Amino acid sequence: MVQIGNLFHFIHQHIHAVEHPVVRLTLLIAVLLMVSGASDMLARLSYVFFRNRAKRLEHLHPVTGIVLASPLISRLLQVVPMIVIGFMIPDLFCENRTATVLTTLNRAWFSFICAYTFAALMTVLYQIGNWRRGVPASPQKGIFQVLALLGYLFATVAIVATLSGRDPTYILSGLTALSAVLMLIFKDSILGLTAGVTLAGNGMVKIGDWIVVPGANADGDVIDIALTTVRVQNFDKTITTIPAYDLISKPFTNWRGMVESGGRRIKRAIWIDLDSVRFADEEQLKRWQKMDLLKDYLATKLHEIKAANAARPTAQDSIANTRCLTNLGTFRAYCLAYLRNHPGIHRDLTQMVRQLQPGERGIPLEIYCFTNTTNWGSYENIQSDLFDHLFAILPEFGLTAFQVTSASALRSAATSLTQTR
Repeated sequence: MVQIGNLFHFIHQHIHAVEHPVVRLTLLIAVLLMVSGASDMLARLSYVFFRNRAKRLEHLHPVTGIVLASPLISRLLQVVPMIVIGFMIPDLFCENRTATVLTTLNRAWFSFICAYTFAALMTVLYQIGNWRRGVPASPQKGIFQVLALLGYLFATVAIVATLSGRDPTYILSGLTALSAVLMLIFKDSILGLTAGVTLAGNGMVKIGDWIVVPGANADGDVIDIALTTVRVQNFDKTITTIPAYDLISKPFTNWRGMVESGGRRIKRAIWIDLDSVRFADEEQLKRWQKMDLLKDYLATKLHEIKAANAARPTAQDSIANTRCLTNLGTFRAYCLAYLRNHPGIHRDLTQMVRQLQPGERGIPLEIYCFTNTTNWGSYENIQSDLFDHLFAILPEFGLTAFQVTSASALRSAATSLTQTR
């Protein structure tokens, strides 16, 4: 330390021997920058050396790896040249005005570096929290960004107070007076900030959630929740960025409940041609009784019908006076039994086969159930296999599915009719 002090004294004597004040000031600033730059380089080289040694360790703790991979320490090391500058200014500069200006600038820059380092610290804490939870990202990102933003806000107040020579409370009181104007100017940012904190705090959206936002053409998985925006990777691999406030002020669909339930809904109707609906005859009943899925249903139903018809004296007079099975009702019972025995259908969630309002395309018979998987590909395979079987089994019940006649079919029918004539 004595040798360094003697060196500064030697430099101070020789530079101050220069008579021209501008040249003398330039030389002093050059020496100040060279020494601070050398100290910064020495600190960084030391950090790189120890970081490389640490990375070669076999059992590196994950937290240590997160810290070494972040810019936290490199930002913190920027304090070293400022400390060196703070010690050198009184020794190099005799003029009080120059020393005061440089000290003020050094303190202002120190305030910025503190906020800069604090932001990196918030990022490190966020990543450590994700590591402890075992997830790559989490909704708490917005909260840490708010804290980093507050750090920059306090640093701004400190810098203004340092440069102006005012007390920080005086600056804060001035900001309070301008709060109405600031709120008007930064309205969108404030709304986005509030929405981001609300989304993270209430768990409305989490990383990995499948959401649908019609107004933003977003339909995919949430990959990032920032302070004011939410990024969604659509199923076509495009990325949609949505303002966080839109998820607070506008409706959107979150499919997280479906994923957590373990089942994905099938809700699709088979349109039955009205002309194919009729009462069941004996031949059909015999054929249906051979189906394993209908044996119990038919035994119970036929017993009920027989008892009901025996209690009606006019049952033999007209079919309208009797209870009879229909091919549509029996097919509905078959569909429900098929769902209950299907290995891909969730047993603990709703299973239902119902008729909807008849229309110009016939009677819609809706299949309502849930698969036992939420995987998209598996879900589509189960749904396709289910309806493949139901469409193929329709003729066994004397039913036909309704479909609009195509133009080629009409032409073929007209040609056949013409040839017949």
